[in-house]
Amino acid sequence: MNRTGWLLYESSDAEHNKWFIEKLQKECGNLGLDLKLVYTDFIADAYNMNLSDIADELIKNRDNPDVIVNRSRNFDIAYEFEKRGTRVVNPAEVTRIGNDKELSYKLADRLGIPYMPYICVDRSEYAALCDNRSKHSIEGTPEFKSLCDKAADFGYPLVLKPIDGHGGSNVYLVNDCSQLQAAFQEICSDRSRHPYRKFLIQRCASVTGRDLRIYIMNNKIIAGMLRIADNSADFRANFSLGARAAVHTLTREERFFAEELAEALPSDYIGIDLIYHNGGPVFNEIEDAVGSRMLYEKTDLDAVKMFAGHICSTTACER
Repeated sequence: MNRTGWLLYESSDAEHNKWFIEKLQKECGNLGLDLKLVYTDFIADAYNMNLSDIADELIKNRDNPDVIVNRSRNFDIAYEFEKRGTRVVNPAEVTRIGNDKELSYKLADRLGIPYMPYICVDRSEYAALCDNRSKHSIEGTPEFKSLCDKAADFGYPLVLKPIDGHGGSNVYLVNDCSQLQAAFQEICSDRSRHPYRKFLIQRCASVTGRDLRIYIMNNKIIAGMLRIADNSADFRANFSLGARAAVHTLTREERFFAEELAEALPSDYIGIDLIYHNGGPVFNEIEDAVGSRMLYEKTDLDAVKMFAGHICSTTACER
């Protein structure tokens, strides 16, 4: 009898990753795992729900799964199912740290891995700015003056980014107070945007528009891809934003950073991103629900088939 699993996604992400989903379902099916797509949108604000209720709602009218493949970036769901003894891919702790840049920097700090210094802007601070979004400008509000003073003390240029963002969304290079105002004005004027928990104000690396994605599967490095922004005006090097990518042979230092992080945070399939500052690599972030587009376009690796094999070998799928 085949095993059953759930592949958790928010519906908007699922639409964007349709090929990945269908490929993973097919490859898992070939190995005896029936992987069902389950949307998590109805718990958009999971923090206001009892955690056991989340799991109960997911289980309702379904068989209890043998494995959860969590691509929703929702730590609460992963944690609750792990408490029930269900195998979760990636583990809940990976999802918790991988989707909180401050926690990932604290992990890097414990391991002695360098990263760019930062300070936090709590939700309460930027929510106060957004309370003025009906106005044409947040300039002159006490909240913005306080934030601008904080940024000036920290020093320009800086990068403003959400603590729980991904894919380069809502990330801004800020050179002065007026650009900081414009960035927050844009954030506050778009009511459809995710209510981020915090923003980071972070020092800008000396090299912009260039980063390294290191793919880790079953705690082992499977590939390194160097990404370079195609637009010289864009300091972000996300492949989804049009950056060029090429296979990269890791230096000893790059490999050491990735292996140290992988050992400290055992995972199933993640990306570790490094950027470059003053001639060397520094840690940037962990990608929990990492994709595979670069690998298929630039290498011969069948990453999704490898991922399915790993899931099934650790879930005792019937063959």
